[in-house]
Amino acid sequence: MKRTVFGTILTIAVLTAAVVSFSGCNNNGNTSETSGSTSAASEQPSETDTQPLAGQWQSEKLPEYVYTFKADGTGQYDMAGNVLNLTYTTEDGKITITFLAEGYTPVTLEYVLEGDRLNIKDSFGTDTFYVKVKNAE
Repeated sequence: MKRTVFGTILTIAVLTAAVVSFSGCNNNGNTSETSGSTSAASEQPSETDTQPLAGQWQSEKLPEYVYTFKADGTGQYDMAGNVLNLTYTTEDGKITITFLAEGYTPVTLEYVLEGDRLNIKDSFGTDTFYVKVKNAE
């Protein structure tokens, strides 16, 4: 049991270190915005259709680690009280997260979404599981 908890803490620590290790020059790239124009014949998709990750996701192993992804592509990552604002995009099973703090560069990670369970693979390919605790606001 102690070994499993230690391994989980180590995995989270490595994930956090990996995010920090991506520090460098800020990337002032363009963010994508959704235009309000749609054709009259097409239906407006719901927030969960356009951003399936929208909502709040809590780490299965360390509940004080929580991602909040909003449907507009913004969010936060709360690491036991250390909160970082972020923007994100998803495409082809990958999430690109840009932390909005000086010294961070975007990180692209693989993810798998199965219902209310999200697996984000860290930069070393280690699975980190989150459960949805709240839908998008």
